[in-house]
Amino acid sequence: MKLPRGTEWMAHCLVALSACEDIGPLAKHTLAEMFDIPDAYLSKQLQQLVRAGIIRSSAGNRGGYFLARPASTVTLLDVIKTVQGDAPLFVCEEVRCRGIFTNDADAIRETGPCGIHHAMVEAENRWRDSLATVTVEALTQQIGEQGVTRMRDFARAQRAHQ
Repeated sequence: MKLPRGTEWMAHCLVALSACEDIGPLAKHTLAEMFDIPDAYLSKQLQQLVRAGIIRSSAGNRGGYFLARPASTVTLLDVIKTVQGDAPLFVCEEVRCRGIFTNDADAIRETGPCGIHHAMVEAENRWRDSLATVTVEALTQQIGEQGVTRMRDFARAQRAHQ
């Protein structure tokens, strides 16, 4: 399974918004430069987070983006759903009903989903449940004081040039 790059990028941007919350909104170019993310791509992803109600934006010279909810209520699962959508990762194609089993397909389907289907759905549910417990607040704490200070210093320097 491969998640879109935007998943990691947006998670880091949310951590930066959390770490710099007391500074005020962060401009798009500040986030782009902080993580070396392409500006055009970042703009699209930030708008998705706005539409999802995870962040908000403010206009003006000192405008930018800020968390719309407490960091303790925003999870990695929220980020994944926003960037990738909520579609299941595993889509059963009923391969067991094709090829040499075509003539028995109806009888096979009547038995319900196969063990592979059950295992994949269970694994995905556990993965989602796990991501739902990882908050932006916890991720911000994990970068430590040095990481938070570095983000804040960079954000302050950027705001001074606005």
